[in-house]
Amino acid sequence: MNEQNYTYRVQWLVLIGSALLLLLLLGAWISEGLNKEWRKQQRAYEELLREKTESSEVSGKEGFERGIFQVELPQFNRADRCISCHLGLEDPRMGEVPQPHTMHPGNFLDDHPVQQYGCTICHGGQGGALTREDAFGRLPETHWPYPLLDQPYIQASCGKCHLAIFNDKRPGDTDEIGGMEVFLRGKNNFSREGCLGCHKARGVGGIVGPDLTEQGEKTKHEYSFQNVRGEQTISNWLTEHFKDPEMVSPGSKMLSINLEEKEMEALAVFVMGLSKPDIPIDYFTMETLSEFKGIRDPIGGQSGYAYFCSACHGKEGEGKNFVDYKTGIPAIGNPDFLRVASREFIRFTLEKGRSLRQMGSWAPSISGLYENELDDISNHLKGSVDKTATDISGSNPGNMVNGKQLFTSYCVACHGEEGKGDVAVALNQEGFLTRATDNFILETLLHGRSNTAMPGWSHLKDAELADLLSYLRSWNSTVPVSRDMELPLADLEDGELKYHFLCSRCHGEFGQGETGPAIINRDFLDAAGDRFLYETIAHGRVNTAMFGWSSDVYNKEKLEAQDISNIMAFMKATAKGPLTYIYAGSNPGNRETGKEIFKQRCTPCHGESGEGIKGPALNNQEFLSAASNGYIMATITLGRRGTAMPSWGYGQEDYPSLSGSERQDLVAFIRSWQRIRIKF
Repeated sequence: MNEQNYTYRVQWLVLIGSALLLLLLLGAWISEGLNKEWRKQQRAYEELLREKTESSEVSGKEGFERGIFQVELPQFNRADRCISCHLGLEDPRMGEVPQPHTMHPGNFLDDHPVQQYGCTICHGGQGGALTREDAFGRLPETHWPYPLLDQPYIQASCGKCHLAIFNDKRPGDTDEIGGMEVFLRGKNNFSREGCLGCHKARGVGGIVGPDLTEQGEKTKHEYSFQNVRGEQTISNWLTEHFKDPEMVSPGSKMLSINLEEKEMEALAVFVMGLSKPDIPIDYFTMETLSEFKGIRDPIGGQSGYAYFCSACHGKEGEGKNFVDYKTGIPAIGNPDFLRVASREFIRFTLEKGRSLRQMGSWAPSISGLYENELDDISNHLKGSVDKTATDISGSNPGNMVNGKQLFTSYCVACHGEEGKGDVAVALNQEGFLTRATDNFILETLLHGRSNTAMPGWSHLKDAELADLLSYLRSWNSTVPVSRDMELPLADLEDGELKYHFLCSRCHGEFGQGETGPAIINRDFLDAAGDRFLYETIAHGRVNTAMFGWSSDVYNKEKLEAQDISNIMAFMKATAKGPLTYIYAGSNPGNRETGKEIFKQRCTPCHGESGEGIKGPALNNQEFLSAASNGYIMATITLGRRGTAMPSWGYGQEDYPSLSGSERQDLVAFIRSWQRIRIKF
């Protein structure tokens, strides 16, 4: 082959190769330029328009343009091209056509116009993509952190702007925003399951678990799916975590949530909506924006219990027993607990918690709750008595025989046979019965005496309370004319001086009771009238250490009417004021004797050192600062129905009754563990 032929062939090969390359480039250009997915969708949409209008010149008449359409959203730091394919989302004629050409459902675009909100702020997905797979962002190879959300999980996006955690909006409310039904159901589940008992959200809640304020902003890559069954999505991770927290997150202390599948799904939707997005403030509702600033609606007592207490203590306060749970959780809804626990006891425990126990402090500086919210939760737990002494005495004559049986069953353990007195004051005593009105006795039965050993008996029927009153009156039928009397105008300063000089030696510096009963006690002073107080101070009680300060004293300590009025006014004013401490009160028991009784009767549950094994820890400084001696005595005496705590005052089949002095000894031993006194 000569050189000329060789050159000729090479030239032809180059020419043919160039032609093939040009053809390849032309094919690629046609494929990329004319066969793009978004172009196909636009041609399909144009065909739909043509069918809808029955015109072959739709493009011109309708102003339909082809191309890539982009919504610039600098306020969200994004640009959305979704409308390049979803061209019919605002066209009413496209209501019945399939995706991606169908009209947007509902009237959401009226309040959320595309040009102002775009699409991905609500729907998720990759706004800059021009293919279905890239836009959805669900495939691993897309590496997109916020994939497209399907129903009902798209409702989580509503939480970005519309969620106010602490309002009372519930599914079905008349002002409910459309399309948030599942989200609001999830919010209801979130509060009902007590999630904020362990987690904080927007500055309010517990500190056991992680803060959930921005939980919805976490991406899929921030979750471990190693122990998760099913698809690897955030919604599935959350659902599986709710069902079995320790399986999904080894080491988690979270309790499992027992809900139906659809309610579990709703809870996942809500948690995915917990977020604090970096968007302009004018996109938020005022309630949401206020919560971000720490301003929120007050939480009522019932709602507060559901939010913060129910996860551990149960929706009805039933608690968790020590058989199924390692440490157990007290049943604070137990009627026997509520009969003996004062509002101060509950309020103190909420604020201070219990050291070395699961019960943390709910002080405002820790929990984000307001002082009045802690008060409301305490009041909700304690509840109120729905009957009055007047109702009972006015409609029930009472049966003395039945009353005697009731007294033997319920009262003898403390007040002694025939009311002669034992660990509690004597009721069968002239100085008491001739001064106490029927209402005074009934109010005391109904409400008990806070921080003393006298529980409330409001659970008894009205007729039974009337029967008890009838039996007490059988000892002395003299009834006071009235509870009120005229007294001189009081001098509080003088009353304070005289109380501390004359009364505190028996009744305690703070009226908490020492050798005498607690008299600066709100329940006592609310029930007792001025006449009862005056005559008791002036004339004393026969056969007791209480002598009459007017009738039995003849030196300079003798009290005149003015002096007694001053002391009474001081007592009432002090009882209405805030407590500095919950004072232990009197108890004459012997702690050494009590130690032996505790070892024999109490250590199997409470532990040898009161540390708590199958029962609550008694050797706990927060508990001992909240519990008066009266509370401990009443608990020992009554026990707790429905729990393993027996009644040691009345005895049960497997447990003998303890005498009054033995119970006092037990109280003295338990009190001996107190090393510090914590301020209220």
